[in-house]
Amino acid sequence: MERDPARYRPWVHRRAATMSHIDPTATIHSTASVDPSATVEAGAMIGCDVTVGRNAHIGVNAIIQPGVSVGEYATVRDEALVGPGTKLGPGSTTGRAARIGPQVEVGTRAVLGDRTHIESGSRISAGALVEQRTTLRKGALVDRDARVGSRVSVGPRAWIGAGARIGSRTALGARVVVGSNAEVGNRARLEQGIRVPSNTVVPPRTRNMAGASS
Repeated sequence: MERDPARYRPWVHRRAATMSHIDPTATIHSTASVDPSATVEAGAMIGCDVTVGRNAHIGVNAIIQPGVSVGEYATVRDEALVGPGTKLGPGSTTGRAARIGPQVEVGTRAVLGDRTHIESGSRISAGALVEQRTTLRKGALVDRDARVGSRVSVGPRAWIGAGARIGSRTALGARVVVGSNAEVGNRARLEQGIRVPSNTVVPPRTRNMAGASS
């Protein structure tokens, strides 16, 4: 997932010079499909078989790797990198310098903050928010309308239920389950396999949780 300009030299799309929303320094693979209303900023790179929808915005020096789908009105901010086969839903936002792995799904109007790191196979459902500098490990799920604070670590295959709230600087281990509309306070630490029932409040700085199942 590194930036290698040499790999992109043959990719310059002949249509780029005639599409007013595409910066002349952007490189677009000839098999990519970019809607005429989309904006592609300076230095951006769009790989093979990518689809960029209506009124989408690709920021400065962003990299969109092969097979990615960028929905209509979606935004990929400057310096972000989106891995192969990922789907960015309509109206979603991928933050500045975010790193999105392969085969990730980002739902409609979901927001990924600046410098988030989303590993392969993760899913962020419609309306969810993942704040800046948070990491989702492989296969993690953030369900619809959930909120995950800044600098949070979410372990592999952890599940954050619909409408749940995860405080900043919290760590969730592998396969932790946070039920729908539950709240986990700032700087809490939940070990592998812990289950937080729906509508439960876990206080800040909790280490595991009395009465939780694992």
